[in-house]
Amino acid sequence: MRMPPPVPAGKIDRAQIPGMTAVRDWGDGYSPLIEQSLVQAWEQRQRAGRPTHELAVLALSGGGTDGAYGAGLLCGWTTAGTRPDFDIVTGISTGALIAPFAFVGSTQDQKLHDFWTGISTQDFFRLRWILAALNSDAIAESEPLIQLVNCAVDADLLQAVAREHAKGRRLFVGTTNLDAQRPVIWDMGAIAASGHPDALNLFRKVMVASAAIPAVYPPQYFDVDADGRSYREMHVDGGTMAQVFHVGQMLDFHRLLARMKDFPPDAPRRLYVICNGLMRPQWQTVEPRLLPIAQRSVSTLLKAHAAADLYRIYTLARLEGADFNLAYIADDYIPTATKPLDTVDMRRLFELGFTAGKSETAWINKPPGVVGDLTYTVSD
Repeated sequence: MRMPPPVPAGKIDRAQIPGMTAVRDWGDGYSPLIEQSLVQAWEQRQRAGRPTHELAVLALSGGGTDGAYGAGLLCGWTTAGTRPDFDIVTGISTGALIAPFAFVGSTQDQKLHDFWTGISTQDFFRLRWILAALNSDAIAESEPLIQLVNCAVDADLLQAVAREHAKGRRLFVGTTNLDAQRPVIWDMGAIAASGHPDALNLFRKVMVASAAIPAVYPPQYFDVDADGRSYREMHVDGGTMAQVFHVGQMLDFHRLLARMKDFPPDAPRRLYVICNGLMRPQWQTVEPRLLPIAQRSVSTLLKAHAAADLYRIYTLARLEGADFNLAYIADDYIPTATKPLDTVDMRRLFELGFTAGKSETAWINKPPGVVGDLTYTVSD
């Protein structure tokens, strides 16, 4: 079957998923859709009689198989008995594979444990023959990853996400529209609650797209409509644009609060960021060959990218008057992986995260490198 053409540049702002027109928006500027979704969430909370003593937001970063750390931390946090029912959960890349389970709640902890301690290299991807890879869109096939997501994300999970969405909670996942060079934020709860017959397939596809590392996995193609014509969009790993995101970067916070009738201005707001990776520099002698230099350069770029994202989110939290809480892999952790997807190392990371979450020693209140306390006075 012939694939529809790419969306023309002049129509990218009008491209919509057929039958689901209010489930996504650009993530690099003010988003009326995200604002409206949060206003509706507040109205749902009021109708449901949910308490408003505290608003808790969780942001889950990328990081490949280091996602085992974040999964373990959430499970350990449950054991500690202090894990919030997050009002907003965001996930990108690896974080997108954790986010729906974190959003639904601790009932999904066993799935997180099984996923991140029981998978291996062949469960994640299957390499193509070298000649085939050179003439295709990636070096590996995405079927193993798709199968993993399809098994973990079933109709029951979709219904659970829809139920929590109806209570006024929100789940957002980020992908990258590669043609447009722009991040796209998907309202996963809106997809789950849409009642559309293709909702489960779209939900799964967004998760796969968010984790589809460019050149490693093939892009995910989304069929869209614009001005009455059919097109396709090419989406890849959300981590291409950001390693972690907070919806506050797409909002005018004061405008949002003004639209939320009877919202208590002094309600505590707590932002939790789980960074699935090491933040400290790691010494490594790099062989003077093309592949090692390229791999080391990319990993260095991603680490710097993550640090910049954390500084931006920290600044936003301070502007919003929210408590900032950050967890990341301990500086003294030494990876021992002997291959790209090492089950033993993932289990070590899961246990490290579990211990940190259970003891609640994981959290710090500012990103590494920030000296002193940033205090802002914001005028209306």
